[in-house]
Amino acid sequence: ALNRSKSIGPGKAKMWPVKPEQAYHLSLGLRGDDWMSIVLFDGFCSTCNRWAQWISKRDSKNVFELIPQESPEGEEVMETCPESLKDVDSVYIVNDGEWFVRSSAVCRMLWRLQVHWKIVGALLWLVPRPLRNLGYDMFAKRRHGLLPADS
Repeated sequence: ALNRSKSIGPGKAKMWPVKPEQAYHLSLGLRGDDWMSIVLFDGFCSTCNRWAQWISKRDSKNVFELIPQESPEGEEVMETCPESLKDVDSVYIVNDGEWFVRSSAVCRMLWRLQVHWKIVGALLWLVPRPLRNLGYDMFAKRRHGLLPADS
């Protein structure tokens, strides 16, 4: 496995290791009848890494490409990000060329998993977006302190 991790700051947080099967392939776009979603996450955030691992374990149909934003592949994908979303502190999901952030991205990730997670995503979607995003933003501001840094 390729390991593109590097240490930053005193906490020595490491970036998510990028495996060859997770490498960025923008040209893939479609796989048969299913399209592949690109998930961009903060590779230096332990909580974000755990979330990416959680998604990876439940991605039985291999519908996600999980890419750290700080990796060369992530930076390449971020170049195509709409200007209005570039400074959003969020996980990003790109579904068939459409960009989603914050709670909308989380819901869309859940919808691509097994049926019980689809239901959770649908229930979360019922919460008005301003409230969902408020909860997401509150969590995002505290995410670096939630889990110990990787060593």
